[in-house]
Amino acid sequence: MINSLFNQIKHDGYNFFTGVPDSALKPFQNSILESDFEHIIATNEGQAIGIAFGAEMAGKKSCVYLQNSGLGNIINPITSLCMPFKIEPLLIIGHRHTLEQHKVMGETDEQLLQLIGYTNYIIVKGENNVK
Repeated sequence: MINSLFNQIKHDGYNFFTGVPDSALKPFQNSILESDFEHIIATNEGQAIGIAFGAEMAGKKSCVYLQNSGLGNIINPITSLCMPFKIEPLLIIGHRHTLEQHKVMGETDEQLLQLIGYTNYIIVKGENNVK
């Protein structure tokens, strides 16, 4: 699924990628690295949203990849920077919930996005992380 995900995103016109590396999304990230698309690895998820916003303002169609534990870091940039300007980068979110440090975000990731009204996302659930 994750290999075809990159092909689908390319087909949908996404041409700029940024995010925080996540081992669950490694095949997706490797596809980006092997492509000729513009790509910036961010130091944190909020920075990735800011970079994606700038890319969108410059005419790119942007995609941000992150682990669901980083959702808390993007709520303010999404709601105060992106959404007021109707700019919604595609979020590719690696889902985790089996370890204690991922439990709360893993159980609420999709609800959190729905609560703020953000709809442009794909949650990628790993083999051992099925809810």
